Amino acid sequence: MGDFRLLDCPTMSSQRSGTQHDSASLARQAQQLEMAGRVHELLRVGQEIVKLKPNWAVGHYFVGSAQCSMGMLDEAERSLRKAIARDGSQFGMYTKLGEVLNRLGHRESARTCAEKAVELAPDNADALVPAAMIWWLGGDPQHADELLQGALARGIDAPKLINVAALLGGELGRLDESIASLEKLLADTNDGRDLVRIQHSEVRMHLAKLLDKAKRYDEAFEQARIGGELRNTGYDPDRIIRTCNARLEAWSAERYESIPQSRVKSEMPVFIIGMPRSGTSLIEQIIASHPQAYGAGELLDTYWAARELTEPNELLDDRRVIAEQLQVAAIDRHARKALKVMEKAAKQEKGAGVKRITDKLPNNYEFVGIISKMFPEARFIHCERNPLDTCISCFMLDFVGDTNHGYSYDLLHLANQYKVYERYMQHWKSIGSIRMLDVRYEELIADAEGGAKRIIDFIGLEWNDACAQSHKTERAVSTLSSDQVRKPMYSSSKERWRNYEKHIGVLIDALGTGDR
Repeated sequence: MGDFRLLDCPTMSSQRSGTQHDSASLARQAQQLEMAGRVHELLRVGQEIVKLKPNWAVGHYFVGSAQCSMGMLDEAERSLRKAIARDGSQFGMYTKLGEVLNRLGHRESARTCAEKAVELAPDNADALVPAAMIWWLGGDPQHADELLQGALARGIDAPKLINVAALLGGELGRLDESIASLEKLLADTNDGRDLVRIQHSEVRMHLAKLLDKAKRYDEAFEQARIGGELRNTGYDPDRIIRTCNARLEAWSAERYESIPQSRVKSEMPVFIIGMPRSGTSLIEQIIASHPQAYGAGELLDTYWAARELTEPNELLDDRRVIAEQLQVAAIDRHARKALKVMEKAAKQEKGAGVKRITDKLPNNYEFVGIISKMFPEARFIHCERNPLDTCISCFMLDFVGDTNHGYSYDLLHLANQYKVYERYMQHWKSIGSIRMLDVRYEELIADAEGGAKRIIDFIGLEWNDACAQSHKTERAVSTLSSDQVRKPMYSSSKERWRNYEKHIGVLIDALGTGDR
């Protein structure tokens, strides 16, 4: 975030639970919450700042930041534009708005924000790195590279800038140079110990990715192991299993049939689900290449709606009772709101004529039951990949932050999560009324056109040859698979786990070596 002038605001106070708060102290609290990723608390505090001091940009920024993290992208855009309207001098507001716009698919608007942030703070890594990421994820890694290399040439040596510049350099073919850059960064910072913990972890994870690309697999695994151990994920395998048990009991096949469905009959939504790194981005790219389809990326609107409709709350803590008491009006309301977000993004980016919109948030596999009730005409595409390939691909990747796919930094946790994911999918597949297509990653890359035709047929569109050349489709991809979807399908990732076989005994013991 930008260096907001938190202490320049007049003191204002309000009574909340017997405690006096002023807007400046709330803003300092919000900064800490933002850095800690505690987004629900951040939203509450940001809203309180806005209530206390509606013309102060900082409150609107924190509300927008929280909304962005929660996937409320339309709301985040509005909040951040309110912040900028009140104070257009803060580069952090532009970088955050650029992130939101990029995730919404508004590539040119996102780039404009990135340029404005750099104009305001040309030598600040906190402006340069997010701006470079917007260009990179938006499909122009060369411009991102020029931005970062120019900063390095000017002597800007912030660790975060060096880290991202090296990662991008590796993607652009400067592999040995990029590896050396990160190894030097670690050496210059007392083997990383002088870095902030999360930053140290990120450097290790990025170095692991580069070493993997260089086929230095033993070194790559060691760096990923160290990077993972630096994360405070809070992942609790027993709690995850208990939650899965409770959800599937509440949404048994028998109870599912008795739960009402919404009156939203749109066929637009297509939900692409599965474990991360199972091919969700590739399938979305195929669909998004169709002139009548739009790839919306990883939306959180439906996910949060599903949680609100089905998870324990202050009034009810029994998921079974919550499921039994679901009302059509509530399901309707949430479905219409989520669909409106999809339709707005599709219209702004692709114009009229869009008939299918994808949401490829992998974790929607937890809530297929309620999502299918929200959108009775929706289609689900389930991505499957060899379990070991899926898990090692997760383990070797930095998902950003401590808790985002927190299971991915520990092999035992990965095995647990994979088994839980399998239980969810086995359950939803047992409910025959849910329209679902299984797509095996290995089969798709072996027969790209045949697999693409099967997918397009399933979602009810006429075949278009662009779907067989999906890597040529220009669109913003705001996830970690942005580089892969812009290349022709390749088979080198098949049986990737064998490169790490001697290191992943616990995974092999838990999941076996073949398809399941």
